[in-house]
Amino acid sequence: MDQSAHAGLQEAETAKMAMPRVSLACPAGMPVEASGASPSLPSGRGLIAKALQIICGSHVLALADQAVVSCTSFLTTVVVARWTFPSELGSYSIAISLLFPLFCVQESLISLPYTIQRHRSLGTPAQYAGSSFAHNVQLSGLALVVLALGAIGLSASNAPPELVSAVWVLTAMSPFALLREFGRRFAFAHLQMAQALVLDIAGAAIQVLGVLSLGLMGWMSAASACAALGLSYAVVGLAWLHLARPKFSIRGFHVRRTMKQSWALGKWLGASQLTTFMRTYAAYWLLAWSVGTAATGVYAACTSVVAFANPLILGFSNVLAPRAALALSKGGSSGLLREVIRDTLLIGGIMTLFCAAIAVFGEDVLHILYQNDAYRGHGHVLTVLAFSAMAQALAMPPSNALASVERPQAVFWTTLLAAILTLVLVWVLIGKHGLEGAAYGVLGGSLAASAGRWIAFLVLAPQNAAKAEPAGMPSDSLSESILQVLQHLTPRSDAREWVIESLGEGYQAYVCAVRLQDQQPLLQTHKALVIKLYKPRTDTTLPLVRGQFDSLMRLHAAVRRVSTDGWKIAAPAPLYLSRSPLALVMTLVTGQNLEGRLQAGDHITPDVMETGPRALAAALNEYWLSGHPYGELALGNILGDIEARELSFVDAGVRHDSHFCNDVARRWYPASRDLAYLLYDLGVEVAIGSHSARVRKEMFIGGILKAVIETAGSMEERQSFLDEIEACVGGHLRTLEPSWSPSGLWHLVVRQSASRRIDRQLAKLRADALSSHDRPASSSS
Repeated sequence: MDQSAHAGLQEAETAKMAMPRVSLACPAGMPVEASGASPSLPSGRGLIAKALQIICGSHVLALADQAVVSCTSFLTTVVVARWTFPSELGSYSIAISLLFPLFCVQESLISLPYTIQRHRSLGTPAQYAGSSFAHNVQLSGLALVVLALGAIGLSASNAPPELVSAVWVLTAMSPFALLREFGRRFAFAHLQMAQALVLDIAGAAIQVLGVLSLGLMGWMSAASACAALGLSYAVVGLAWLHLARPKFSIRGFHVRRTMKQSWALGKWLGASQLTTFMRTYAAYWLLAWSVGTAATGVYAACTSVVAFANPLILGFSNVLAPRAALALSKGGSSGLLREVIRDTLLIGGIMTLFCAAIAVFGEDVLHILYQNDAYRGHGHVLTVLAFSAMAQALAMPPSNALASVERPQAVFWTTLLAAILTLVLVWVLIGKHGLEGAAYGVLGGSLAASAGRWIAFLVLAPQNAAKAEPAGMPSDSLSESILQVLQHLTPRSDAREWVIESLGEGYQAYVCAVRLQDQQPLLQTHKALVIKLYKPRTDTTLPLVRGQFDSLMRLHAAVRRVSTDGWKIAAPAPLYLSRSPLALVMTLVTGQNLEGRLQAGDHITPDVMETGPRALAAALNEYWLSGHPYGELALGNILGDIEARELSFVDAGVRHDSHFCNDVARRWYPASRDLAYLLYDLGVEVAIGSHSARVRKEMFIGGILKAVIETAGSMEERQSFLDEIEACVGGHLRTLEPSWSPSGLWHLVVRQSASRRIDRQLAKLRADALSSHDRPASSSS
């Protein structure tokens, strides 16, 4: 593993090491609607307020958004058909159809895993969002290569020129299409339905106006229509990225780690989508094989009428997954069950009305749309297919719930069994009942899929919800290990006496807070403790953990005496080292991840930017008197309670020899090593966030380095100090070895970006040292 990974390894272990302001016990399931982005209105204040509350609800906004998307697609197709020949329309349709597999891959491997896992993610929310964005960039690069190869293949096979041109244009626009879709799904994940609706309305306006302009000017073709579509994707996608950029921070370690998590979940979701596709089109293939293409055409016409429910189903699907994930995070398995039942009743009621409308008016609608006697007399087929669509819709809530508790295997296996059953039923019933037999076969498969998912949800969800209980509720196995550690500390062994809260998980360990139900002190005078439970890894040994225990002891002893400019500096006090299971027990410190606070900018005043770094520098100078380095000194390993003016160091200890930079002079050791790592950690972050957030972090870190370097005394000593820091930073950067592999190319990008960023910081520090050399050194105590 390269050194860029190490900067983020401990953030999830320590960034949340603050006692929450709410009870550690499992909270009662709150209504999920109140947690979404939809505006909340007072209930019971008249019909107008109630109507506005319904209109602004997430379900209604999701349906409106899907209606905009579907209408835009329909209007674009009509406009292209109006001003081109059928061959151009066919080429346009074929080219656009290539986007759908990309969107399916994006949804399965990136969007849905992010939606489900973001409530229990590694690192800060910005880092997890940045990792998902990086995955989308990687998918965009892969899409460019695949589509370009496809266009080359079409050219070599003498495909129609209009199709080749359209595919080439589609290739160029595919990254913007994936970007716009990523922004849309990102808004859905955060239940910001109004934002998604605004994005899609803007995109629809640009797209429709673009194709209308092409038609009126006589420039319409398959390629130009794709270009208009690409323009709408580019404008909306880039505008969204500009506005949302403060929410993303990219770290190499988080990108790789979250990719593994997303793949573990997404591969099953993708397989389920592929199986659903096969089950949906089984009747088409078997009808054409057994009865003929005429019957297949009638069946397709019937399904097109039933497809009027698709905007409804797709609209609900956009909101169900984020609501299920949020319900699980807020209310656990009971909250998830309530959400699933509520969504099922809503979908079931609406789809019942739709089925009734199809039963009464479906045959008339079919005749109006397809004015041919061959389409008469198929009202019964329409009704059966409508109930099949209803069964599929009722399977969505339990499917999303199973994905939320990370059991997508159950969704895949029930879908696969339903697909097999559909093939068998359609094959058997077609021979006896023809077109109606095919409809009943599809209905049987849909009912089986829905029943299977409901059974799987009711059986598996309560068993697996412990893996993703609300924040603060660890899994059973983790709780058992924590209780084993507690048995070494106190004779109270009844698990019912303890409240255990999971604070985070990192590369090396799990971090939990513990207290007694009766609020009595559990060790000495401490009413709450933190237990860092190490994972069973080959590189995690007892000597390494003992070294971290000793480092934390030295750090706590050094910084507790520091109080500068009204800031109180703290560090957890290590209390106990457990050998089996391997764990550290320490006191609790308050605050939030300092990197996240600087990213958000909340309460970060000019006084905080000036005095905070000086206080941290004073505490570090006290610690370095012991002759030991901090190790992975980074903003992510510092907690800040800005309002109370308290800063806390966490997670001291050296885990890798590379931090020592053994080939570099040691005159200013250990300060030079820690400050070099602080600069390195700043440099390797590929931030696409706002400029002000980057400036705040650079200024804060620059303030720490400036305050420490000023203690060196003369200008020559300060320059020598900076030379040693620069040499050690160069050693860290050299570990990012470039190559032609994807990881090596990423190392090259990060290395170049980090070098420029670090050189800029060092140049400013050298200029400050030169301008202040005649001033006396500041005190570090």
